[in-house]
Amino acid sequence: MDSIAEIEFLLLIGTALAILLIAFIVLVVALYRRAQMRLILSRKTFEQNILQTEVEIREETLSRVSKDLHDNLGQIASLIKINLNLLSKDISESDRIRITESKELLQKLIGDIRLLSSSLAAENLAKQGLAKQMQLDLERIERSGMIKVHFKSSTAHFAIKPEERVFLYRMFQEMLNNSLKHAQAQNLFLSIEQNDQVLRLNFKDDGVGMPPEKLNPTARGLSGNGLLNIKERCALIGAKCII
Repeated sequence: MDSIAEIEFLLLIGTALAILLIAFIVLVVALYRRAQMRLILSRKTFEQNILQTEVEIREETLSRVSKDLHDNLGQIASLIKINLNLLSKDISESDRIRITESKELLQKLIGDIRLLSSSLAAENLAKQGLAKQMQLDLERIERSGMIKVHFKSSTAHFAIKPEERVFLYRMFQEMLNNSLKHAQAQNLFLSIEQNDQVLRLNFKDDGVGMPPEKLNPTARGLSGNGLLNIKERCALIGAKCII
């Protein structure tokens, strides 16, 4: 009987130790996974903070360029126009025609500089609204004769955060730049609509397209960092990028 009692006691001790060992392993695994999740979250937070800083630096640079365009180039073009107006009228008819054409070109240049300056500054985007600013950019491009534009917007104002508006607009500029530089397109189609709190921006052209391998992040797209910039901005605002 004593031996049986000893065996039962040992079995109980063994079972208790096994349970404690299993509980210890489970605890270690749980702590490891928790630490791993914290590391992943902290890494994502760190990456997002870096991306956010990069975006803020870009926006600050674009704002500075916008002011320089408006204050320097715009003023110089205006002074040239004034000087042309002050030229003597005792000139030949052919020279007068050239001066008139030059004044018209300068007026167009001044308008383009103002529009370009407006498109670079985030403050102007806040005043105009996303759809209106996009429309102004597209009209400027279409006037140049480079491409035919087809634009559709469901509303003039969208219910989005200011930083989301800026990010969407910069992505639009990146896509527009890619189409103009690489696509060899005749037509450009842009639509922006918001339904059930979901905003969709669709950008398409009828150009030559791009090789599928260019969608690989390591390939950096056809225009350097263009596609990478779009994907990064989407990640920062929780948007889905489909190419």
